[in-house]
Amino acid sequence: MQSFGLGVAKYLRLVDTEDQDPADTFRQPCPEQNASIYSKITFQWIQKLLFKGYFNGPLQLEDVSDLPEVVKVSNSFKNIRNLDFNSKYSLLKYIYIHYALKHRFVIFIKLISLLFSIVTPLVLKLFLYYVTIPDRNIFVGWGICFALFISAMILNVSLQQAYWHGMKLCLQVRGALISLIFKKMLLLNNTSRRKYKVGTIINLISVDSDSFQNYFWNNYIDIVIFPIQIFLLIVLLCVIVGPAGLIGFVVMGLSLPLSTYASRTMSKYLRASYVVNDERVHLISELIGGIRFLKQCAWETVFTEKIEEARARQLEILFKRILYWILNQVIVQSTGALVLLATFSVYILLGHQLTASVAFTSLTIFLNLRKSMEMLPVAVQRLLGLLPSSIRLQEFFGSSEVQHPPFSLLDDHNDQDNDGFFTSRRHGETTSGEVRITSGVFDWNDGVGIEEDEEQQDNSSPSIINDNQIEMENIDDGSQMIMLDSAPTLAESQVQTAVLQNVNFTAPNGKLTVICGQVGCGKTSLISALIGEIYRVNGTVSTPKSISFTSQQAFLVSATLRENILFGKPYDKERYAKVIYACSLNTDLLQLPAKDLTEIGERGINLSGGQKQRISLARALYSDAECFILDEPLSAVDPEVGKHLFDHCIQGMMQGKTRILVTHQLQFIPSADHIVVIQDGNLIQGTYSELQQLGIDFESIMKTKKLNIEPEDKSLTMDDSASPDKSQKKEISIESIISDETNPSLIEKSKLLVKEDRNKGSVKISLYKDYIQSGGPFWFFCIGVIGLFLVSQVIMQASEYWISMWTSRSIQPDPGDRYYVTIYLIFVTGFMLLLSLRYFILSRYTFNASSKLHNTLLDSVTYAPCHFFDTNPSGRIINRFSKDVADIDNNLMETFSDFLYFSSSVLVALVTMIFLNPFIILPFILLSMVYVVVQRIYVASSRELKRMESISRSPVFNTVSECYNGLTTIRAFGEQKRFINDFQTSLSINIRLIYYSYAIHRWIGTRMEMLASAIVFFSSILTLYNSSSTAGTSGLAVTAALGMTGFLNRSIRNFTELELRMNSVERIKKYIETPREGAEDDPNFEPLFVDPSWPKTGCIEYKNVEIRYRPHLDPSLADISFTINGNEKIGIVGRTGAGKSTIGVSLLRMVEATKGSISIDGVDISKIRLYDLRSRLGIIPQDPFIFSGSIRMNLDPYEEYTDQEIWEALEKVQLKTMVQGLPLKMDSLVSENGEGLSVGQKQLLCLSRALLRNSKIVLMDEATASLDYQTDYIIKQTVKNNFQNSTVLTIAHRLDTIIDSDKILVIDKGQMVEFDSPQNLVNNPNSRFAQIVNAQTSFLYNTSSS
Repeated sequence: MQSFGLGVAKYLRLVDTEDQDPADTFRQPCPEQNASIYSKITFQWIQKLLFKGYFNGPLQLEDVSDLPEVVKVSNSFKNIRNLDFNSKYSLLKYIYIHYALKHRFVIFIKLISLLFSIVTPLVLKLFLYYVTIPDRNIFVGWGICFALFISAMILNVSLQQAYWHGMKLCLQVRGALISLIFKKMLLLNNTSRRKYKVGTIINLISVDSDSFQNYFWNNYIDIVIFPIQIFLLIVLLCVIVGPAGLIGFVVMGLSLPLSTYASRTMSKYLRASYVVNDERVHLISELIGGIRFLKQCAWETVFTEKIEEARARQLEILFKRILYWILNQVIVQSTGALVLLATFSVYILLGHQLTASVAFTSLTIFLNLRKSMEMLPVAVQRLLGLLPSSIRLQEFFGSSEVQHPPFSLLDDHNDQDNDGFFTSRRHGETTSGEVRITSGVFDWNDGVGIEEDEEQQDNSSPSIINDNQIEMENIDDGSQMIMLDSAPTLAESQVQTAVLQNVNFTAPNGKLTVICGQVGCGKTSLISALIGEIYRVNGTVSTPKSISFTSQQAFLVSATLRENILFGKPYDKERYAKVIYACSLNTDLLQLPAKDLTEIGERGINLSGGQKQRISLARALYSDAECFILDEPLSAVDPEVGKHLFDHCIQGMMQGKTRILVTHQLQFIPSADHIVVIQDGNLIQGTYSELQQLGIDFESIMKTKKLNIEPEDKSLTMDDSASPDKSQKKEISIESIISDETNPSLIEKSKLLVKEDRNKGSVKISLYKDYIQSGGPFWFFCIGVIGLFLVSQVIMQASEYWISMWTSRSIQPDPGDRYYVTIYLIFVTGFMLLLSLRYFILSRYTFNASSKLHNTLLDSVTYAPCHFFDTNPSGRIINRFSKDVADIDNNLMETFSDFLYFSSSVLVALVTMIFLNPFIILPFILLSMVYVVVQRIYVASSRELKRMESISRSPVFNTVSECYNGLTTIRAFGEQKRFINDFQTSLSINIRLIYYSYAIHRWIGTRMEMLASAIVFFSSILTLYNSSSTAGTSGLAVTAALGMTGFLNRSIRNFTELELRMNSVERIKKYIETPREGAEDDPNFEPLFVDPSWPKTGCIEYKNVEIRYRPHLDPSLADISFTINGNEKIGIVGRTGAGKSTIGVSLLRMVEATKGSISIDGVDISKIRLYDLRSRLGIIPQDPFIFSGSIRMNLDPYEEYTDQEIWEALEKVQLKTMVQGLPLKMDSLVSENGEGLSVGQKQLLCLSRALLRNSKIVLMDEATASLDYQTDYIIKQTVKNNFQNSTVLTIAHRLDTIIDSDKILVIDKGQMVEFDSPQNLVNNPNSRFAQIVNAQTSFLYNTSSS
């Protein structure tokens, strides 16, 4: 577990493992566990870490020791047992009983702080009484001063201890809840997954669990303690001033509902902003997910305009929230002064004379009372916010699970045996190898709605396609929408039941079973039934104990290629090498920078489609299971590699095991032992010859695949030496393809993702200036904001000084109490006006800065080069738009405000004390030196821990996102326990950093409170020896010192918090500084003007072109030169990973050529604007992108075409009938990534986009790879008929798709090896193209001859 933690540290880039070995500190137990009582009270045990951070440079994760056992996630989770999720608020009650009440020490400490909040005013009253005695005993005075010091120190130190132990409780709750959320996610069935998308689950982790964390830090006990404290302080006030105290209480009571109303309205607007924010972040996530396609089509503004519109609505809501925040601040900060005004006025009206003893004792009472009155509404508000979070979590925990869950949600997985407890499937009987379904009835809706289907149709309202689909990586081809006994339309007005009925299926033990059929016939649904991913209504399913599974869309985790293949299994070098060869990965590994230790980016972003699929196949093969279920693993590979995989993997290393293969590659069907054809809703099974006897004519289907081209000289045949199979068998040494983990140069080369920004050292002054200037003039901020904060605090302190003059009757002749009350009222009114003004000006600055930063960030990211998205995971980019922007929107203004408020309060209080008693400057200088040293030590470590804690959240969210997308694969392999352990380790590292960050907060807090208590002591002592002081000035000096006790600590805390928030600004600024693609931000770039009708002929010329995806990598294309004439049809072929797609990428300038030039109609494309280039070309990408919105918007986002033109385009691609069957026709909505549409349908929609654009140059990149051959033939004819006058570049693995092209361009290892007509290339038996043709047709010719 610890070694995995260090691995996470490497992933986080928090440990510079290349320069030094991880220190033992990371593995050492928490120093608090063996600390003395004194060390625990003073937090001396954390001092070693602080000194290391200050003296040895920025802290690293390796410097942070382990968590205490009680806080570890694995232990805190154990407290959750026998929890009933059905009763109301049962989760909240359970945590109170089984977590909160076990921390009785917190309650005890809170009661101590409550007691001393009463004692401190009484000691102050005694002190002020003592000052008025003419003949006083100096030793008694020292005793009272010492009592003031002890009272203030115990009050504040006890609060620090309460905060600390409350933090331990909230971290236990946080760890347990988040771990439970992740475990539940692994159990979700299809119905629950439709309700709980990955974004919703991340919100449960980041928002709802945080609600529990915030509440159970202190509010859970404060909500009980504060009312008691308020009552006791009011009683004490009435003892001091009599009935007048009740008037003050009434005024404070009136302010409470006003403050609560403002807080509640703020919360309402904040929740409303969250809704719009979710929409904005969703759009940004979609933008980043489809950025390549949007760039290829020059459609970036489609999303940026929608995002900016959502942002404008969000800012409008946030501005209303800010207005109520200002109102709340005015109420909270002026209530104390208004209460004193009302209390003293009534006190005088009742005939009493205001004395210093009464005035400043009352003032001290209100200082303590104000904190309780301020925090009680916060505690209540957090409780009210916690209730809906509790309900949401309970609903999630109580949601339906897979039919036969492999483990119980509330059981501790660490106490269970991996083989016995975490079984991959418990959905049926276990066999020795044979796979059977007997009388099976299956339902995608988990049994819900089979009998209510008609009722749902009647009651449903127009909705969205995505709501009725299953979001799983192995669901494709529309199979989730198809019943084997019927074929309902893709209707969005009902939830599809998608039932497999009366299924009888057999896959013989140790044999190869091939499943085939047209797109949408239900092949994937049948596979899902075998692995338990679809609800079994009736019948039995029998499978072997261990199953390996490959989904059609390969599931890859962000790790090395080797880790993706091993998938938790022990490393066996010999077997691993055999698997690499069998899956034809040896050549690919030689091309990767660190071979098999190369990092795979998010979703395999740095791999080709064929490479991803072969890694998934290698994972299944390496697991050595009893049964292999393979869902279309051969569609993304070229014929030569496909034949190798079939011979050496499926029929090679897998030989003797039960194999179930779903494929469109019909050339492999004759080699199957058992064949299942899904046709017209029926399963037809048997051997090849048996199915021929039943009338299924495989030969006629395969004859359509035979290429209508043969060598002109029939005597020319391929010799054995040129056979692709023979060439594949050339020996490659294990050492040449398997990396050495200890080789530092390879480790460096393995890195794909750039190191996430972690700023070190203090935030630069220039950053503050840039941020302020984003909101308005810098000079006005200094005068209008900082000046107003100082002036308003001076007025507030002046009002208290006026009270001292009032009590001592300094003005002679005495003007009377009414005069003093009037002047005090003027002070209070002026303070309230300046308070409102300072917050309003500050809010305008921060609001404008937030708006400008977001829009600039959006523009910079949208038009960043593609390599920016290759090296920065989408989660990291989205983090800038979500977490960092949210920090700036919601927290930076409040943090800025608090820092200015507390700092100005401390400064004014110090000046007041020096003014009243100049001698205090001597101890103050000494204490200031201590303050500076302590503050610098604290800030250095606190800043770095906070930064690391912020970065450590990324692996938690990335793991959730990856596992959600790969749930089917994880469950099929039975790897839930490993992923839970890995997740808990990532979570523990995050909690570890929070824990030590809080510890040093308490370290500085305890010392600052001691320092402030010392100031109280010196202030009171010097008052005794100041002959010029009166009771009023003595009371003011001591009261100012008491008020500093909280402000001094909070000013430092807020300074550190401000630096952390400014870190969000700095992270955004670094993204803003990203160079614009195409060098269009270069002032020296002068683009060529192109005619609106360009290109006219479609002539393309490559001259010595070299393409590198990253500067230090080998070129993906090297010295490529060829010329394509206008209207020519070019087929581009080659091995997977050879560089075929790079041709298209370079044509669209997704990656700039490092050498050479590319011209279209004689125009060097590097000299024109990217929009002018990309908007003139047509593209049908390998990975079709469908964004959320209507079907019409997906086809025509700029509304350039008529309805008739769009319907014609849909008709040409065979989609018109499907779209017409939808309730809203073209206005029907689709979800992100086109959930609910099969991969084939998505490719057809992309083809219709190209038909509408009708470009002179069209690039088709594996545009029909996911289509059956009949549909492929239709589309082929559509392209031929509609692009006759266009230059068409077709990248394809299916040779029949490109065999009738004018020329064939063969790419191998980044080199152009052949460029000629298909006939000429086939005439040469040793040509590379002839070898590829032979690889695809060998099975077919053999079949014909037999």
